[in-house]
Amino acid sequence: MNHKKSAVTLIEIIIVVILSSVIILAVMNLFSSGMKGSAKGLAHQVNMESASIIMSQIEYDLLRAVSFSKPDPGVNEDSNIAIWDFCYGASNSDNPSTVTYSQTNDGLGVSREVKMPDGKVQKTILAKAQKVNLIFKQFNFNTGSKKYPVYKQGMLVEVTVSSKDNKKVGTNESFSLKRLIVVRTSIIQ
Repeated sequence: MNHKKSAVTLIEIIIVVILSSVIILAVMNLFSSGMKGSAKGLAHQVNMESASIIMSQIEYDLLRAVSFSKPDPGVNEDSNIAIWDFCYGASNSDNPSTVTYSQTNDGLGVSREVKMPDGKVQKTILAKAQKVNLIFKQFNFNTGSKKYPVYKQGMLVEVTVSSKDNKKVGTNESFSLKRLIVVRTSIIQ
């Protein structure tokens, strides 16, 4: 009987190693792309949620506004600080609280400061770990007639929230919300 022993040659081993390496490299590249996409999607979602929370809080306060201090109406420049008097909790329109919205000094988050009629101050930082850009612009417009004008006040608010740059996974995402909020009180002239 003639039995030939089959053995694995060095060339066959090299071919198997090269093919295995190519397959592993392709799978790792696919996994890496999926992780980057997931990180970008998560960063975008976090930015959307933060912008929505900030805008909701500003809108909540603006709908209770009784007068504006800053920005001035009709000024063509945008302002990143807004100050207005509003009815907060038990306060009434004769003795309103004052709210101030501004960007923090380091650009991370939004400062919301409420000065109560009794002098107490409540300070909150919204979106502490995210870059936030605020733009306020005040408007007055007539909702009545020319003969009997009724002026409404409104604030155009733009909130842009950006994630910190993460070069490792490329998550330089940002999200903007822009809304015109009309105040409930009217000025009859």
